Amino acid sequence: MGGTQSKKGTRKPVSQPQKKGGTVTAIDRATLDLKNSRDRLSRYRAKLDKDVEKLAARAKTLHGEGKSKQALQLMRLRKNKLQEVDRVEQQLLSVLQLVDKIAEKKNEQEVIVAMKRGKDALQKMHDQMGIDDVLNLMD
Repeated sequence: MGGTQSKKGTRKPVSQPQKKGGTVTAIDRATLDLKNSRDRLSRYRAKLDKDVEKLAARAKTLHGEGKSKQALQLMRLRKNKLQEVDRVEQQLLSVLQLVDKIAEKKNEQEVIVAMKRGKDALQKMHDQMGIDDVLNLMD
């Protein structure tokens, strides 16, 4: 519809907004990936929790209706879901620990860089005022 009446090639190219800041480092990319994984795992854990609740409610209903065999099968499935929740929580804990370790190492690196700058500044000050200058001041 209307494809024959539209003009081809008259669209203006959309200019990309200029990016502010620097480049994305491998560490930044890894941190972002870990945080995305953390978010996905959290959503999956919440889904599993809802499934466990639904299975328990359905099993209770079936047991009340006298369908104990089906209720037992649902309880087995619920048990498997709970085990999956435990595995997901272990993975989530590992991801959180990695994110924290990366942040710690980044902070350590910043401290080391600051210490190096301080050492360099102190060395410049020592070079500007030598031992002879200090001895002359003391005389």
